[in-house]
Amino acid sequence: MRTARSTRAALPILILFAGCGSESRSSYTSQGPLPPGYVAPASTKHLRLVDHPEYVNWSRFPVGIIVVRKKEVTNNFGTVRVTTTLRLAEKTADKVIIESQVTVDRSGESVVENPPQRFNFPATFRLPDGMKLQQFSLPSLKARQVGEESRSACGREYKTEVFTWDEVNEAGPMAVKLWRTDDIPGRMLRQEINGHMHASVEEIVEIREPG
Repeated sequence: MRTARSTRAALPILILFAGCGSESRSSYTSQGPLPPGYVAPASTKHLRLVDHPEYVNWSRFPVGIIVVRKKEVTNNFGTVRVTTTLRLAEKTADKVIIESQVTVDRSGESVVENPPQRFNFPATFRLPDGMKLQQFSLPSLKARQVGEESRSACGREYKTEVFTWDEVNEAGPMAVKLWRTDDIPGRMLRQEINGHMHASVEEIVEIREPG
């Protein structure tokens, strides 16, 4: 997902740090004096606590649900087929854990099955100063919603929000178009990317209920 990922609009993932209380202070003490010029991190308690959009989406579904996305990336060297399998591995009142496994199939080469990775989305997070929750919910800070559209996937019709925006990578500018719905785990139904050197289409091909 990253060229794979460079071809994917990435939702911002906020990493929340714990241990700012007396326990962390004692651990610093046990390691000796703090370095000269050390400044303690500013408190975030004044920041607004809001629901994490990824938690809100995934927590609607049962643990064990699986979503399969297939992507074809075409460039001057041929076609690369990428299969991404997402599984809701854990759901609690505090977080969801999503397991992601990516398989890459390049013409003339052996299929590469990457090991699964896990991503932890907290139920809530502190919204940074100067940022609106609507911005955090966008697929990219550059994205703008251009309409709504009904699209079918996995034998069902979905009402989607349509977003467009431009990205730039080492190959140059890329035009991105995304169809998104809250009724699918992960929300992405289809994404098209067109650049100077390549084009890609990624879409949902399977939603598998647990059991």
